[in-house]
Amino acid sequence: FYDRHSSVAFALAMRILNDRGLAADASQEAFLGFWRHRASYKPALGAGRPWLLGMVRHRAIDAWRRERNRRTDPSGAQLSGQPAPDDTESETIAAEEQRSIRTKLAQLPAEQRRVIELAYFGGLTHTEIARQLGMPLGTAKGRMRLALQKLRATMDDDATSERQPPT
Repeated sequence: FYDRHSSVAFALAMRILNDRGLAADASQEAFLGFWRHRASYKPALGAGRPWLLGMVRHRAIDAWRRERNRRTDPSGAQLSGQPAPDDTESETIAAEEQRSIRTKLAQLPAEQRRVIELAYFGGLTHTEIARQLGMPLGTAKGRMRLALQKLRATMDDDATSERQPPT
């Protein structure tokens, strides 16, 4: 499971945090959480990958908030961060995963894509998304659900095609 999903988990954390060390910590914490709570996982309710990526997202947002608070001085000015060391192989894998996710997101209708971007990359709640977009909460939740269903279907199609031998 780790071998199959670690690069996607790391890419998601990188997208949110834009810091290799924090992203590695967030994805590792998510895998540990996944392992610790594996007994509560119900395969009938959905695949393990979305459950894991939800955990990664939450851990990354928490890390982002902690880092933001740590780097902000009492006057509210942002302190500059130090650049992370280069790691070409990991960056290449992460860039490929990001391209794949961006391609899938670009295929969504604009209204659904915007809701996903605000939630997963902006860290907003359903209520905050509805308020920001000026729509009822139910509409925001519905668009999120439809978008996630479409993304899940394209990812499942990709996973199925990867498992099938070439003809």
